[in-house]
Amino acid sequence: MSLPSKTRRRLPRLYRYIDYRQYLSDLFDVLQREDPRFSYRNFAGLAGSTSPNFLQLIKSRKLNISSKAMEFLAQELGLTEREFDYFQTIVAFDHAKTADEKDAFFQKILRTRRYEPMKQLRKKQYDYFSHWYLPVIKELVVSSDYPGDPSWIGRRIVPAVSESRVVKGITLLESLGIIEKDHSGTKWVAVDSVVRTSSEVISLAITRYHKSVIALGRDAIERFSAGERDIRSATLGLTAEGYREVKKRMESFWEELLAFADTQEKTERVYQVNMQTFPVSKSRSKRKGKA
Repeated sequence: MSLPSKTRRRLPRLYRYIDYRQYLSDLFDVLQREDPRFSYRNFAGLAGSTSPNFLQLIKSRKLNISSKAMEFLAQELGLTEREFDYFQTIVAFDHAKTADEKDAFFQKILRTRRYEPMKQLRKKQYDYFSHWYLPVIKELVVSSDYPGDPSWIGRRIVPAVSESRVVKGITLLESLGIIEKDHSGTKWVAVDSVVRTSSEVISLAITRYHKSVIALGRDAIERFSAGERDIRSATLGLTAEGYREVKKRMESFWEELLAFADTQEKTERVYQVNMQTFPVSKSRSKRKGKA
């Protein structure tokens, strides 16, 4: 079936989306509003599929859209060459298997000039979560010792960060509402602000963040003396229930740690605290033949 030109003009703008599954869901809603008789079977027909539950499977992540289905949809929707390229990019972003692949496609999304609504905010949020030194800048810029010189922060961070990165970091923190100037306009103060963005973007950025701080922990073994750091590990044999109990205790301790940090009135030094628990063997059921 072909869509009338007036219907095409009312379709959701592709460049507003980073999640192609949400785009297809919203697309169906618009088409059904335009024609109450429009069905899931009709939508499947637009994608060249004979399965009436094509869209439901896509939305529930039980099915990934194929290249052929993308081509059918692009033709029926009247997508331009650039729009189709963007469509392929957000599909590839969703289907990517590794963090590096996802990052490459996300960078391409950010480079798409027509992807404007929320683009800058998402990029700022992504930058915040994917640079290990930004939370450190935040702690130092709001400390009572901060003299107002960004180079002071750059020199105090280990490993050192350039003054230009510190300046950009402060600007980013302010734009995200994480810090603000006090009533006198001379000191930075922390704001109780939560940075939110697409779960896909957060997941990707936090993966990068964890990889970078784990690398910092590795380098800290040689960078600092034993008296300046505390690095320990244990290999434990646990049942599934035992693992859940360890995870529960770690979560409880984490909450206590964050609450304790809130009681500190003066920042003398910024510390990175990592907690890691992960399997180093397969589970018994997998070892028996379902690897």
